[in-house]
Amino acid sequence: MDIKWEEVEKLVKPTKNFETLIENILAVIQYNFVKDHYNLNMLEMQNYTTKLLGCDPKQRYQNYLENLNITYKKLETMKIKSISEFVSAVDTKEKFELFVKENEFSLEEIIRVLKYLFNWYYPTKSYLRELVEKEDKKHLEYIAILRKNGIRFTLDILDQGYTENMRSNLEKETGIPKAFISDIVNKADFTRMPYIRGKTVKHYFAIGYNTLEKLAKADLSELDDKMKYYLESVGVKLSKSFIELDSGIEISSIIHKIVEN
Repeated sequence: MDIKWEEVEKLVKPTKNFETLIENILAVIQYNFVKDHYNLNMLEMQNYTTKLLGCDPKQRYQNYLENLNITYKKLETMKIKSISEFVSAVDTKEKFELFVKENEFSLEEIIRVLKYLFNWYYPTKSYLRELVEKEDKKHLEYIAILRKNGIRFTLDILDQGYTENMRSNLEKETGIPKAFISDIVNKADFTRMPYIRGKTVKHYFAIGYNTLEKLAKADLSELDDKMKYYLESVGVKLSKSFIELDSGIEISSIIHKIVEN
């Protein structure tokens, strides 16, 4: 079966094209903490994905979940030992084409897993400056110092600051107060939750939920009241499509524990 690449390009949308999707994934899995914590085998991927997608209070992802788990099971029968081994098997057009042909996978099956990995499973790589207020000159100064030390993205600070000793070393190397380093590490930790970005992270921190552990233990009613009061005080209206607080509590307890507080 010849690969219809125009069909592949449609399937990877809204990502620009297949190569961009692969580049985005490879840019994430190069980090040591990702290699250490995210390289699950196929049975572990089934269990993790079932927890992650299955925790949705509205149960919107059941068909998606079932299809992903079917593919994981097929990969397991092929003796694919880990999710990184799967990515390596399809990370170029030539490899992708050979993998599909030799193993009788549909294009949809493989692209579905790759998109899930990028959108839901692997942590998002975003700029650290999105996690501080634009008006806070001192914090922007610290971000600039980190950038000069090769720490520009959320995944950079997590990779170099997820333990207490790492954060102490960063303080010595950069002169940045450890309190700020710990704060920015924990903010970056929040962005590992699917579809959570800087603005939402700052809202959580503003009402006292400044670690994933605290969020995981949150009472939904109390969190909802605090968030509504805070957002109203800053002139923002809370909507369920804006921040899904119930999902946030569940997901914060499911995703891999990285940061040591």
